[in-house]
Amino acid sequence: MYHTNRPPRLTKATSHSMNKLTESSLSKLFGQTDSHNSVVLYFANGIKIGLSVTLLVIATSAHSKDGDDSQAMPFANHSWQTVESQSLELPNLRGQGLSFAEQYQNKMLGEWSLQNINGRVKMEHDPWVQETVKDMTWRLNAQARQQAPLGLVILDNPSINAFAAPGGVIGINTGTILAAKSMDELASVIAHEVAHISQRHYEHSADERKKALLMQVGGMLAAIAASAVDGDAAAAVMAGSQTASMNSSMAFSRNNEREADRVGMQIMTQAGYDPRAMPRFFATMNQQSQLNQVENRFLPSFVRSHPLSDERLSESQSRAGQYPTLSLSQQQRHQALFDLLYWRVQTTGKHASEVTLTTAAKNSLGAKLALVSWYGEQQRIKEANEVLAEINKLPNTQRQSLEPLLSITHSQLLSEQGKWQQAADILEGQQRLYPERRDLRLYLAEALTNSNQPSRAQALLKPLTEQQPSDRYAWQSLQLANEKLAKTATSPQLANIATINALRYRSYDQLWNGRYESALTSLTQAKQLTENLQATAQSNSARPLLANINAEIKAIKTAKDFEL
Repeated sequence: MYHTNRPPRLTKATSHSMNKLTESSLSKLFGQTDSHNSVVLYFANGIKIGLSVTLLVIATSAHSKDGDDSQAMPFANHSWQTVESQSLELPNLRGQGLSFAEQYQNKMLGEWSLQNINGRVKMEHDPWVQETVKDMTWRLNAQARQQAPLGLVILDNPSINAFAAPGGVIGINTGTILAAKSMDELASVIAHEVAHISQRHYEHSADERKKALLMQVGGMLAAIAASAVDGDAAAAVMAGSQTASMNSSMAFSRNNEREADRVGMQIMTQAGYDPRAMPRFFATMNQQSQLNQVENRFLPSFVRSHPLSDERLSESQSRAGQYPTLSLSQQQRHQALFDLLYWRVQTTGKHASEVTLTTAAKNSLGAKLALVSWYGEQQRIKEANEVLAEINKLPNTQRQSLEPLLSITHSQLLSEQGKWQQAADILEGQQRLYPERRDLRLYLAEALTNSNQPSRAQALLKPLTEQQPSDRYAWQSLQLANEKLAKTATSPQLANIATINALRYRSYDQLWNGRYESALTSLTQAKQLTENLQATAQSNSARPLLANINAEIKAIKTAKDFEL
């Protein structure tokens, strides 16, 4: 795990409303005042997470195996990767060397992790940012694993951190993106986490060490939750969940980190990224850690058990030196995309001021596009259009290099003015060029829903939920499209079905937000409406719909029982 500590900041509100967690009566036990109730709740949830993981480990540890049966698998040669002595030791790609029961347990644990993280942490939901980081993550993962990651989460948190969890969940903080200086440095962080999963560091180990590592997963999720409220609370949760296992797991964890560094460097090299970016980013992390110590910021025990030592930095530098030096053009091949990503995150996270953006826009197209978004959000439409006009005067090749973000930015500026149909027209051109892109489907669906074309929006969104059932943004968009359908339906019967589907889609969002009782409530309401349809002329439609709802209720109860 990558981790350095910074003081947390208050997170911004998302475009889609999130229900607040209720305050816990445990505040009295910890002597907290009302103003700290949310911190205590996160702390209590963190303890619950740690205990839940420990119980899970006890139940499944009988399936674990020692890590000596890993199979060496050399990479195919890359155009500029000529180091033949390097080989990547990976588990058997046929099921990742796991039994069916182990794969099922990992899947359940991964889904449980996603639901808990989503329910407790502020996320960066911008579809273009998600698509850009996801594309890199999937490309890196494909070098080492047959299975796609279960999910990618981008936490709206200023600290430098990334993590992986059993089942293939990969997470990264926006602070990591903003601390990186290139796409290659960002790739080094994600490749490190992919290596943790591919090498089965969470489940491919002896029983005692497995228990210790999965207890750390519980502590990690708890600290992620607490960090959204209070930095010291995060450190306390992390330390409390891991102290018992620290002595026995410390050396093992350090070995895991070294192996993740080594394998991660091979993964990123094979995927076409500069291996020297890893020690460069290590240096950034080391500098930040030293700053934390100078300022007497509390570092949790997890950081101390995974130290970024001089030895580890030296090993990374030495290992990177074994790879061929890249030409300047090769080193800069991802820089234009990173420029767009960096400034997009700056604006979506409300980090950049007008002065910062206008200054950077003189030399950065990414900052110039971000400035258009910033002006649009401030309703300074004239200034936004002036900057957009400057961009449109660029040579065609330069403008094309900004797509599809240029069209997305333009459409959002139109949306700020309520010109939804014009926004949809711009996005449809890009969506025809890139029909597989999730971000374009989401932006276009929003524009279509708001321009009274919810059926078309729904057709764009349904494939997204089939591909990625945990896609909360898509479920929320489907809910909004069906609410619009219910309002504009030409008959009461169609309005009823749209209302039922809106409730169903809301339940999926609540499920992946870890709000199981709310999800069951939504489905209970949908079931009642469906049962009422059986007494009408729509009885034929009601039967299959009712069967789906019953299956969905069963799935949510299964997820809820796993949590316990």
